[in-house]
Amino acid sequence: MATVLVCDDELMNRKVASKILNKEGFNVIEAKNGLEAIDTLKEHNIDLILMDLMMPEMDGYEATKIIKSNDKTSTIPLIIISALSDREAITKGLKLGANEYISKPFDLVEFKLRVTNAIKMGKLQNQKSEKEIIFILAKAAEYRDNETSAHTIRVGEMAALIAKKLSWDNDDVELMRLAAPMHDMGKVGIADAVLLKPAKLTVEEFQIMKTHAEIGFNILSQKETPLLKLAAQIAYTHHEKYDGSGYPNGLKEDEIPLSGSIVAVVDVFDALLSQRPYKKAFSLEKTLDILKHDSGTHFNPKVINVFLENLDEILEIRQRLADV
Repeated sequence: MATVLVCDDELMNRKVASKILNKEGFNVIEAKNGLEAIDTLKEHNIDLILMDLMMPEMDGYEATKIIKSNDKTSTIPLIIISALSDREAITKGLKLGANEYISKPFDLVEFKLRVTNAIKMGKLQNQKSEKEIIFILAKAAEYRDNETSAHTIRVGEMAALIAKKLSWDNDDVELMRLAAPMHDMGKVGIADAVLLKPAKLTVEEFQIMKTHAEIGFNILSQKETPLLKLAAQIAYTHHEKYDGSGYPNGLKEDEIPLSGSIVAVVDVFDALLSQRPYKKAFSLEKTLDILKHDSGTHFNPKVINVFLENLDEILEIRQRLADV
């Protein structure tokens, strides 16, 4: 459900807009001036802002300027709604970054259509921007590691398949497909001497390597969006183990987010089957024996069961996206 912030100093105007939006299935948060609107944006994820212009304490012009100059809020669609109808007022609002302008009193059908279209366009633009960010980060991680781009893509596809089999809805499955390849993003912060060492790490080196989980979380949690939030969660938790012996926080059983548990299984599976400069590829039989043996200790048994039940589809993904 999309959330709309209605900012207007007139109570009646807010209630009328809220009633219309509620009937259309939107969640509504109200603010009576620009200051309240900006504070609301700090506490809630907003999909669209309806901004009045003439308000006390902080008018719509100033609020729009602040919102559109902040990286965290600049991409939120903003429609100015005001009784002002002169071209100068409209131009000023649009120059400050407003996406549209609707005059009051507004036509009901036009109001509904513009709100719905603005929210759709905002989501499409954000998704495109996020996918570009994810692609750039993925390439950066690949250049720093021995793992191939095919590995990260396979992890995403396998994780999405498991999520689907666990009855995640289609939107969340797609988020998993895009987010899971970022699981080792934090390795960009690990020194080459440790990351690219072609032999077993010392105890001290392994402690350094383990910090990649927190580094990845810190990188990916810079922006609060569903995709990056999931990517950060996976980066932080895919090395946790079901019995509590993993890192970085020693989480166990259901303390571990299901997203992290899913990626833990498919990441290890694909890595064991893959040849690297420091190891030969394991056979499928040996790899499956390890997964089964470690079910209930390293891996979430529910995830392992679903993985094994759908092994044919998992192997099809490996074949279709084989290393070149």
